[in-house]
Amino acid sequence: MLSNTLSIIEIVIQNKLNKKVDEDNLINFLKRYKKNMWLYPGVIKRKYNLSIAETYDFLNELEKQGILQSYYELYCSSCQKSMGTIRLFNELPETFECELCNEELQTLKNSFLIYKVIRDD
Repeated sequence: MLSNTLSIIEIVIQNKLNKKVDEDNLINFLKRYKKNMWLYPGVIKRKYNLSIAETYDFLNELEKQGILQSYYELYCSSCQKSMGTIRLFNELPETFECELCNEELQTLKNSFLIYKVIRDD
């Protein structure tokens, strides 16, 4: 990510995480992410010892700023296979079938919100 994007991220960190993380450390971590790379909330939660609510609040603000875009990743809870992503909540099917183990799965119980970097300038 380049300086313009990083300055936006710095402001979001200050506003949303308010000294709960080492700002420089988090910025250096996010610098590794380039356009079209996936960012998993669990990574930030674990690495920076944040609650899931704090993590999503931070990432949602980055989405509002046009840096990230959220997607729902479908996965099989039996074999842990990712079944792809869906952009909008209203496009989620009620169920889906795992292409690896053929198990029928409820979508809401077998999906989670992830983010894609859409701006790194």
